[in-house]
Amino acid sequence: MHPNGKKTIAIVTGVWKRPEIFNLFANGLDYLIKHTDFNYNVIIAGSEGKASRDMVVNRGFNYIEQPNDPLSNKMNATIFKAAEMGFDYCLCVGSDDIIHPSLMQVYKPYIESGIDYIGVTDFYFYDTKSKRAAYWGGYRERYRLGHTAGAARLLSHRLLSSWNFRPWEVKHSHILDNSMQDKLKITPHTEAILNMKQLNAFALDIKSATNMTPFELWDNTTQIDSADLLSKFDYLCI
Repeated sequence: MHPNGKKTIAIVTGVWKRPEIFNLFANGLDYLIKHTDFNYNVIIAGSEGKASRDMVVNRGFNYIEQPNDPLSNKMNATIFKAAEMGFDYCLCVGSDDIIHPSLMQVYKPYIESGIDYIGVTDFYFYDTKSKRAAYWGGYRERYRLGHTAGAARLLSHRLLSSWNFRPWEVKHSHILDNSMQDKLKITPHTEAILNMKQLNAFALDIKSATNMTPFELWDNTTQIDSADLLSKFDYLCI
């Protein structure tokens, strides 16, 4: 707990190229920090030397340099840095994920009650090239039913400490979501698994592909009105 009485959230991610998407991500972080009642430490690992360092530091965030491969080590490095700086919870996102203040407001009572693991089962997507949007309703396969999305996972200090602040393993460098999921299966913890659509909360994954076809092929994904979705994120200036 910070001396001002507010919980401290460490936001961790890694960057690799795509400066235009990072700029949108940074705009989203600025808005989130301004419109939610937490202390934040933003920690970003980059792998391109001065280019990625300047990109991150110029937006006022904490930067660490790490090789992009293995990706697990790159991401674990952000957790180690968060532990050095101190945190109550760690929010894991991709550098193309925009967390709307409404989601942190939904998370807040679970944070205050000390729940170890908080996540969402659904997500929103927007493609900057085609200007199309999609809603993913969550996993429906029996073996993954109820699993959370990889982005917007919030983990307590206690839970991460039990993993020695290493939620990702090298053997899972290309499937980091599964790496954390495997650890959750064998670690006693409390959790809150939430559905954004039901709770009128939002988080957005921004893509820069030429079209949205891959999204439409995902199970349980539907195209939605992009204007309606972007009205919730008008501060991004997409």
